[in-house]
Amino acid sequence: MIKIFKSRKVFSWCFFDFGISSYPTLILTFFYGAFYAKAIAKSPTIGTAYWGFSISIASIISFLLLSFFLIQSRFYFQHISTRFFKIFFYSLLISVSALFFFDSENSAYYPLIFVITSFISFEFVNLFYNISLQEVAPKNKEGIVSNLGWATGYFGGLMALMFIYFLIKYTENSDYQFFNISVFHLIGPFVALWCLIFCLSHFKNYKSEKFAIPDIIKLMKSLKNNKVRFFLLSFFFLNNGVICIFSFASMFAAFIFGLSESEIIFLGIFINLSGIIGCLFFGFVEKKLDSMEIVMLCIGALLILTLILFFTESVSFFWLIALAIGFFIGPIQASSRAFLAENLKKNDQLTIFSFYSIIGNVCAVLGPFVIGIVVDLNESIRTGILIIPLFFFISLIPFLRLLMLEISNTSKNH
Repeated sequence: MIKIFKSRKVFSWCFFDFGISSYPTLILTFFYGAFYAKAIAKSPTIGTAYWGFSISIASIISFLLLSFFLIQSRFYFQHISTRFFKIFFYSLLISVSALFFFDSENSAYYPLIFVITSFISFEFVNLFYNISLQEVAPKNKEGIVSNLGWATGYFGGLMALMFIYFLIKYTENSDYQFFNISVFHLIGPFVALWCLIFCLSHFKNYKSEKFAIPDIIKLMKSLKNNKVRFFLLSFFFLNNGVICIFSFASMFAAFIFGLSESEIIFLGIFINLSGIIGCLFFGFVEKKLDSMEIVMLCIGALLILTLILFFTESVSFFWLIALAIGFFIGPIQASSRAFLAENLKKNDQLTIFSFYSIIGNVCAVLGPFVIGIVVDLNESIRTGILIIPLFFFISLIPFLRLLMLEISNTSKNH
């Protein structure tokens, strides 16, 4: 694994994730969303609602744009160059930097426009990152490189999180002012600078790269491959489970187990560390297990762990379960990406990863929506946890069906 990391292209690709991971960590998950709800919106309740609506709107717009990109772009272009994705990268930098200018004196809607823009830009930047996996990874090493990249991304998100956390702690006695500027106003520009420093080298490696335009007909042909078809069906449900974990982790921690804001941040730090260890571990295991086997193993583990979480009462035991979930949640995403890179030709990568991103955006709306309905109907946040293992259980069914087909084919051949 260390030898692979010494490759200039692999190193730059991994540190691309190191850079862009600061965006979901600082803007979407931790500090900026809470700052918006508390300090910019009229009230925390209204701010939380507006924030949730904005992320849903951004997911829907991303879904529509990626769908158009997948279905219609072939009629307008013959190929797409790296420059296309670089436009979205700079859009991400500009939109998060613009968050510096908004406070309670401005309309609460203005910063959300830039959050929505940055979210959409991030989706296309992440698409570029995914489709370039096959370009940087040595043959049959996609799983190792994917897990290595995911671990590096976790580490980048963790470093960015700790930097802002310590800056907040350092300035808490001076009303969170740093040179007369609110620390929270600096989060957006910090994310832009972080991305600029760590992401540009990967773009430089692919200055003249051209990617085949998505072709919906080729997508249909790819789906005739049983492995790919059943995997994508399984991915839809497992990704709903993963999205729900990310979306509701802080709420479960706060409202069920009574963790304070500082404790939740520390929980996030330790979950990231657990994720790094998990990705590195499964990167080594890729020599003995293929990507699909690792995904199935992680689904089984997450199914059991989230089911146990429903019955957990002890705060200490909750920490152990949360860390164990972190250990498996990174590898399940890294190995899912590796599976597609391994089982598709180079010219099909942009097509299938566009579809992969579309599935992700549907899940970002559907999974949390289902949990919201269950919680509302039962008036119990704990009951909402049960939806997560249900998603993982359903995601195992396509794999079991595929296994039965393979056994049947083997029997016929004999």
